[in-house]
Amino acid sequence: MIHQMKRMKGAIAILLLSFSSAQALAQAARPASPDAAEVDAFIQEGMEQLNAPGGAVGLVEDGMITHLRGFGKTDQSGGPITPQTPFQIASVTKSFTSLVVLQLEGEGKLSIDDPVIRHIPDFSTADRNISDAITIRNLMNHRSGLSTLDGNRYQRSQYRGDDAAGQAVKRLGSAQLEGHPGASYQYSNANYATLAHLIETIEQAPFEQVLEDRIFSVLGMKNSFVQIASKPITAEAKGHIQWFGMPFEDHFIASRMMMAAGGVTTSAEDLAKYLIAVSENDPRIVPISLANSWAKNHERAYEFGWEHDTVHGQKIIFHDGANPGFRSILMYNLETRKGGLFLMNMSGTLDGNLHYGTVRYALGLPGTDISTSQIFVYLLWGSALTLVLLAAACTFSLRKFRRAESEPANRSSLVKWASILLPALCLIGYAFTLWFYVPRSFGVDFSAASLFFPDLGLLMALQIFVAVVWAVVRSILLVRRYGLE
Repeated sequence: MIHQMKRMKGAIAILLLSFSSAQALAQAARPASPDAAEVDAFIQEGMEQLNAPGGAVGLVEDGMITHLRGFGKTDQSGGPITPQTPFQIASVTKSFTSLVVLQLEGEGKLSIDDPVIRHIPDFSTADRNISDAITIRNLMNHRSGLSTLDGNRYQRSQYRGDDAAGQAVKRLGSAQLEGHPGASYQYSNANYATLAHLIETIEQAPFEQVLEDRIFSVLGMKNSFVQIASKPITAEAKGHIQWFGMPFEDHFIASRMMMAAGGVTTSAEDLAKYLIAVSENDPRIVPISLANSWAKNHERAYEFGWEHDTVHGQKIIFHDGANPGFRSILMYNLETRKGGLFLMNMSGTLDGNLHYGTVRYALGLPGTDISTSQIFVYLLWGSALTLVLLAAACTFSLRKFRRAESEPANRSSLVKWASILLPALCLIGYAFTLWFYVPRSFGVDFSAASLFFPDLGLLMALQIFVAVVWAVVRSILLVRRYGLE
């Protein structure tokens, strides 16, 4: 018995030693969290690399703000960015919208498992029999069946009418659902446009005022508003759009139809206050349903305006955003109780990944490449090269036509028509693919793609123009040459 106990103690000691060694190895494998000066240096180097005009960072730990700093300039006048400078935070707005919905549920004004039509009777899609089953929870978690494309159809609109949220819902009447409600995940701004109408209907107040009353004023977020400020604030950062890697000031404010999906404008300081309130379950604004959501063991999921993931064995909750001229991210590490945010007043085809890189570096997570995505590099410069080649081919063909004008065309009528129509159809098909299919592969239409990536949009538009014009001109020239008029 004593011998068996000794063997058991030895086995336990080995197990404890192995466990301790595994823990030590795991901790050693995790990058150490940098200090504030190192984070600042990382940002400055990244901004120089990507030619970004300005940005702001905020770090929190154990419910306290540990670092705030602004970098660069707000606009072309050179005004300095500070921690109080407001930035558009784009889709990070969705967490604010979901928070309000959960507050309303906590007050007994709705249940997130209610069908949307219980509160918005005129809500429907092309197949009302299916869309009647969409719940508020489905909208919040992007599981309604509404497509990414349907959520991006009014990106260019700047309509500011009081009925904008209702108009957004009305436009969904012809939308084709991608699947049955709750069956699958597909990110769509249309879900949150509908939530805006829901909130305004229940609260009988503008969405902007609801966020001010329920979140901004409660947390002392003095430099926060929805789209257009209605009170004196610190001068906001102006958006900058890239043209072939060079940023140019172009401050775009979207329609109120987009306000619940991407309309919040706030400062690094204010957003840090918000992150602390949410992560620390501040009873003034955080209902138990959101606290329970954060406590769940999500492997990878989207719930209530937040993305959940496991990175290097650590539970991470985050959301990023992109508006024309702005990039943003808000991230929190539940294991270390550290959070970070980064705001930048630039976006475009070659804008890179500085926002993700900054917060991951600041939180001690494995690094990520901040440089421009190679896919977009190939798209941009490939489009430029294709445009040059297409223009050169058209010029070459035109010269060839001129030299051949006096030569007899000894071909059958069938061959003549085939030589006219087949190339023309190929050119028109290529133009249609660029205009229709290529943008939709990214979940946007051509108008929205050109808004976010104007340099790429211009190159594609020129290709479409050249292809269509050449298809028409070439056909006319051949019809005349062959005497088929």
